[in-house]
Amino acid sequence: MDIDWTAAWAAGQKTDTVSSVAVETLPTVPTAAPIIAAQKVKATTTAVEAPASTSEAPKAASSSAVADTPKPNSGATTAFSKVVGLANKLSSFGQSTAGSGSIIGKIGNIGSPQGSNMIKVDSVGDHKYTNTFENTSGKPMTIMVWNKAFARDNDPNKVEANLGAMMAPTSPALSITLAPGESQVVAFQEDTQAGWAQATTDVHMSGAFATTWAEINYISTGCGYDVSAIMNKHGNTYDMEMSAKETPCVSNMDDNLWIARNGNPEDPIPIGSSDGSCFIPAGKCTVHTKMGGQQ
Repeated sequence: MDIDWTAAWAAGQKTDTVSSVAVETLPTVPTAAPIIAAQKVKATTTAVEAPASTSEAPKAASSSAVADTPKPNSGATTAFSKVVGLANKLSSFGQSTAGSGSIIGKIGNIGSPQGSNMIKVDSVGDHKYTNTFENTSGKPMTIMVWNKAFARDNDPNKVEANLGAMMAPTSPALSITLAPGESQVVAFQEDTQAGWAQATTDVHMSGAFATTWAEINYISTGCGYDVSAIMNKHGNTYDMEMSAKETPCVSNMDDNLWIARNGNPEDPIPIGSSDGSCFIPAGKCTVHTKMGGQQ
């Protein structure tokens, strides 16, 4: 997750396509660690070859893609509603934690207390880094949000770079339950590397959700985001779309995403004309994720 976003953005301006930075979800991790969103590489001017079903160009985000305010919560419940995120009851950020490492070993801000680098808010407002979660499926869903890094026993001396996804089913940083059509805005602190997925009984042997993930990197020099179907044991079959007010680049089931080649999570490849992800230059990052459920 350690990338010179400014240089990547400048390089992208030399092409006629939307600039982006690839995010590779690498399955090769230390023993007992989960498969995680880990490595970012600079975008190139050559588009990645994609299957015939992949769209040839990024889709433009519609003007209604991002909701500034959440729709009223109906009190919907799911089988996972009782899992309470570390930050669920917080109304303000905690202290930022210092980052260390790079790429697969990157440890960003996980908040002190742990998870306090993200909070539910009433609207985007003046918050610099946000994501609006929207349930576009026909059923209630619970969404688990995690930091890439996780501190065992909430001990700041036991932070592991790639532990967050594995802990998400039982100890997410944030859990959100939405009825169909509902949405929730979440604000994040700077230097947050996070992922989220709909809670499911399908889990990988590592403990992480075996479904499609959203991945995001909120940093001062620019933000990156993508949909990743690498961990989905059913293949690229989960309806998810990520967009942002600051760029026309959209990541969804067809474009600017990551999949497992031939269904093998050990061999992830980027799909789409933007090398697998979308990029927002330095400044405000107002992201919106529509989650339509397993198809």
